[in-house]
Amino acid sequence: MTEAIRKTFCRDGAQDFELNLASIIDCFTVLITFMLASASFISIGILDAGITAGGTVLKESVSPEVILTIELKNSQTILIKTQGKKNHSDEIVYEKLSQSLLELKSHWPNLSSATLIAENQIEYQDVVKTMDQIRKIIPAVMLGGF
Repeated sequence: MTEAIRKTFCRDGAQDFELNLASIIDCFTVLITFMLASASFISIGILDAGITAGGTVLKESVSPEVILTIELKNSQTILIKTQGKKNHSDEIVYEKLSQSLLELKSHWPNLSSATLIAENQIEYQDVVKTMDQIRKIIPAVMLGGF
């Protein structure tokens, strides 16, 4: 570099300068903290589950023949309840869930949704595993009971 250019870009002709990295590090710390906090909510969006809404039902809506409710109990059992044209309740073990759902589906071919309710002590992975099992037979699984 020529002397004129060096004097133009550097004060007093000095080539040494310091970067103030403290403010940049502070910005990245806040950015990383925000990204980590928001990443925990992203995993919830992976579940394809509807939430049953409380409130009044529109009078124009057509109600299904039966309403299927599946409750995960703390005693390692599952309570299957149908309401509508046939009110029935049956408590089964997890291994018989698919068989029971297939029987209900053969009896009610228009059955296309189920509401899954879990007690507070049930672990998250058990809820997801049960939802996947139900979804193999009944396409729409909603979470309820909150």
